[in-house]
Amino acid sequence: MRESTNMLEPLKRTSIQRGLVKAIKSAKEPDKVANLKKYWFDKYMNYIKNYERTLEQRFPRTMQVYRVFSIGSKDVYTDLKRFVLAIKKQGSNGMDSLTREELQLMYTMPRDLRKLSPLFLLSAVPFTNYIIFPLAVYFPRYLLTSHYWTLQQKLDFMLSDHKNRLKHNRPLFRCMQMELKTIKDQTLRIKWRDVIACLGSGTHPTTTNIIACSELFSGPPYSLNTLKRKHMRELLAIHGMSLWRPFKRKRLMERGMLILRMDHAIVREGGVKAMPNEAMRWALSFRGVNPTNMSIESMRSWLEQWLAVSTSVDKNNISLLLHSPILLAYNHTTNWILIYN
Repeated sequence: MRESTNMLEPLKRTSIQRGLVKAIKSAKEPDKVANLKKYWFDKYMNYIKNYERTLEQRFPRTMQVYRVFSIGSKDVYTDLKRFVLAIKKQGSNGMDSLTREELQLMYTMPRDLRKLSPLFLLSAVPFTNYIIFPLAVYFPRYLLTSHYWTLQQKLDFMLSDHKNRLKHNRPLFRCMQMELKTIKDQTLRIKWRDVIACLGSGTHPTTTNIIACSELFSGPPYSLNTLKRKHMRELLAIHGMSLWRPFKRKRLMERGMLILRMDHAIVREGGVKAMPNEAMRWALSFRGVNPTNMSIESMRSWLEQWLAVSTSVDKNNISLLLHSPILLAYNHTTNWILIYN
């Protein structure tokens, strides 16, 4: 009996051991599968990265175009969402509740959408992508918006547009000079003559002298309702507005109110010192100054002078704000360098 029980003990042990081995194997199998999946996923990601490098080496121009359109389209989508939110905010709280960035977006986004609409519509037609996108790459200024431009293109196009606007500074200044004799108030005529003399001598009047003549812009001869046709056309041109579209006075009023709301938003959000550098450059260009090669301090100083004049402006004398690119920037160094270089 003892011998038989001793002979059965090894058999029992081997069956238990086999069960334990199977349990250990079944526990290790999921770990092996997970490690195998991770290995192949890492291999796939490395393949994708190396494939992108290979494409960049073989087709650098194609990859550059791909990146321009992919990044630009994301920026357009982001700005479009912000634009829709700004419209809702305007509808519920009014235009004066918008921030500086939202006001800037309300100005730029409608123009960008009008420019991009033909591109998006034509690209939906089959087989037109092979024609539309290469044309857009070769003519980015006319077919694309700033979302798709490089830094150099943004600078070049800004300078080109600014130079075209500066060509109308001198004709507008001549129109302002011609109205000097029509001022009936003797005191105002003397003050305004000093302002014109400063501009003619190559300097700029002080903000105090400009504000002292603000009455001239709420009535004859410089209010929007009394401007002559040539004077109004030159005023439209220095702000980069179309000369052929109707409702010229209404459009000038809308532009002046937009600038005034932007000025109020700058003051409300902490002043010029709280503005990013890129926002300051855009603000200066929008108000008639070439910001190229200007230091941060000089940009801040000029914009603070503009805001000092803007505080004395309301809807009645909004024409003063529209003429301020002449009063504050006619003899600015960066403008003259851009014109005569």
